[in-house]
Amino acid sequence: MEWSKYNYIYHSSKHGYLLFNTLSGTFLDINNDSLRSTLFKIKENINEFDFSNKKKFKDLLLSSAIICERDTYNTSLSKFYALLGRFDGYERILTILPTLNCNLACPYCYEGTNLRNDKMNVEVIAKLKDYIKEQYYQKIKLLKLQWYGGEPLLAFDVIQDISSYLTELQIPYAASIVTNATLLTKDKIEFLSKLKINEIQVTLDGVKQTHDTKRIYKSSQGTFDVITNNLRILHQYIEQNRQDIKVNIRVNIDKNNKDEYHVVQKFIYDEFPKFVVYPGILMQYTTCSSSIPCFIDQKEVASFYIEQYEKYSVTELQFYPFLKGMRNCMAESPYTDMVGPKGEMYLCLKDVGDKNEEIGSIFSGKTNIHLISSYCNGGLTFDDKTCSDCMVIGLCGGGCANIKYRNNKYQEKNDPCVPYKDMAILEKYLDIHYEIIKHSAEDDE
Repeated sequence: MEWSKYNYIYHSSKHGYLLFNTLSGTFLDINNDSLRSTLFKIKENINEFDFSNKKKFKDLLLSSAIICERDTYNTSLSKFYALLGRFDGYERILTILPTLNCNLACPYCYEGTNLRNDKMNVEVIAKLKDYIKEQYYQKIKLLKLQWYGGEPLLAFDVIQDISSYLTELQIPYAASIVTNATLLTKDKIEFLSKLKINEIQVTLDGVKQTHDTKRIYKSSQGTFDVITNNLRILHQYIEQNRQDIKVNIRVNIDKNNKDEYHVVQKFIYDEFPKFVVYPGILMQYTTCSSSIPCFIDQKEVASFYIEQYEKYSVTELQFYPFLKGMRNCMAESPYTDMVGPKGEMYLCLKDVGDKNEEIGSIFSGKTNIHLISSYCNGGLTFDDKTCSDCMVIGLCGGGCANIKYRNNKYQEKNDPCVPYKDMAILEKYLDIHYEIIKHSAEDDE
């Protein structure tokens, strides 16, 4: 038996002694003197501790991974489940970019100069239908369909055509869409249920004055009023028709508008109580050519989150360290299908429009096996001692596959680590999380 090396015990100035296991996510208040004393004895010498009359206690410690047969067993199990999900083709993800064109000219757009006026033509659509039938028909449990762009609503006819074909084949699917919402008019909203779109992501860039300097039409005209008016129509539609549609409002945050987040959040929750709001942090990557003052590193990101709570009392943020574990993103699976307007295929959305990062096409198949293997292997931590020996490996799973891939191929220096690799930041996040849940419990009494 072992005391897990992923146990982190610290003394909080506000909450006393706390224990957090970074692999399992177990979070305990250990201010009880007897409990803390017992845990410290186990930590000091587990092999001499007498569990004979404490079977339930021992089972609890084992199930929460505070103690274990071997830490290596638990990490190995996490890797196994990651691989299982990575190479399981029974549930597939299909991202379709029917056009790379966009009706906006946001200065920070990562697709940048890669945007083209391409739109799926009749030949590509026909071939995509063949690909869909070959890959999914009577072979999968569920297809997760994502509409992306450019602005996908510029190719609404393509969305309708492909969706009708999936319905015709009786392929079980659920769809989502990422849209700037300027074209999300009443007639399109009424099509959502027919298109099986149950999740929508829309972006705002701060309060109206700020948003209208960045999320702009090509004429430089702002879009805040157009977007929020369409969101009102959408919210009313969801309420009146009792539609189960999740609407995520991403608020793009940089160092100039970071103090506006709480204002936008309140505006959204007041105007659209059924919607979800979250910050989309703009990071300064090596490839970034934007003049927007992006966040430089994860410590700056952490400072933003902490300040939102301490200065503005924003509690609806992810302070509890997200347990990504070894779970993979879609870029790390060979069963990911991402199809551009010419039928070209990618693994990661950040590669869209870059000819060098295509993995093949629906016409030729996935021919760039070296690129596929780079992504699928890049996020694993079997041989990377920096990751495998890290205390918080369970919180990040080895980091972003795209960042690791670009660092390796192009010798970039982007940081793949999570902010709470810094134990001081981890403690601060846990303190805030504990304070929030304590207040919530008190309010429920």
